[in-house]
Amino acid sequence: MHVGRSYRPIEFALWSRGSILFMVLVSLCAIGAYSIPSIAGFSVPWPIIVVLGTTVSLMAGFKNSQVLARSSEALQAFAQISATSRMLSRFCCDFTDEPTKRALVYRHIAWMTALRFCLRRPMPWESMGRKSNAAFRKRYRVIEDTTSLSDELTALLGHDEAAKILKSGMLAAPLQLLNQQGHQINLLFRDAGLAPQVYTELLKLLRDLHDQQARCDRIKNSPYPRQYAIVSTMFVAIFCTLLPFGAVPVFAEMSRLGGVWGVISIWLTIPFSALLGWMYMSLDQVGESTSNPFEGGANDVPISQICRELEIELRSAMGELDLPKPLQPRNGIAT
Repeated sequence: MHVGRSYRPIEFALWSRGSILFMVLVSLCAIGAYSIPSIAGFSVPWPIIVVLGTTVSLMAGFKNSQVLARSSEALQAFAQISATSRMLSRFCCDFTDEPTKRALVYRHIAWMTALRFCLRRPMPWESMGRKSNAAFRKRYRVIEDTTSLSDELTALLGHDEAAKILKSGMLAAPLQLLNQQGHQINLLFRDAGLAPQVYTELLKLLRDLHDQQARCDRIKNSPYPRQYAIVSTMFVAIFCTLLPFGAVPVFAEMSRLGGVWGVISIWLTIPFSALLGWMYMSLDQVGESTSNPFEGGANDVPISQICRELEIELRSAMGELDLPKPLQPRNGIAT
């Protein structure tokens, strides 16, 4: 997630430079087709371009509103996880002894760790593999790329429990940790280590964590509907390809003015078509890169930073002083 004032124009231009290059090449083809003697005057009627542009605007607006809703829901899920984590820590610190408190809190931190590793795994429909996104990602670092789930769980739980959790695989690790958490809470209640009211509240908190994990899994495992995504991208590509062929006769008519404008008028097709096409293609690119809020892109939910801040809070609440360092944004990008 970008946490600066805004993207700098040069950053955005470099990220979307592929669309600019495409529009320049298509504009040159349109000028060539309009000027070649055998097909001189070839163009696309401007009313068709206007109709296409209106249709594309509607489709792009619909797509971006939907992907924004997905991103907002993902952020809400982690906001709820943050609130539930603080409540769980408070109950553990107030109503359990020191070893039990530490075991429950550290297992919860391990659950957050396993969840973010699952949410960071690549999916076929995600866009981080695209050249423009991969190049931009060099400006910041996602911590899940520099460490492993096994190492982090071992540091939190110990080798034996971490190995037991990882036996079922990375995808099942978060659920296994929640199950272990519930099992220990049940044992405490049976051994009269928890008052009934506290036991009931802890079960409610565990149920909420299950709900939020399911919510995150649904967003991660269910892409923005491919039929809408491909239709929007196709419409943008068709419109941007035809745009210079409709614009070239408009600028060619300026040759009647004579003078320098008459000489360069047809070449004005290139900058103006590139500008308009870049706007549409960038809008589609922004929507596609925002539709998967957990893949580690510059526009995604900073789950690594959220989990690290929660870990610091929970361990500090237990009186620990040797705390991990917060994850600082790099080049204005929080991950």
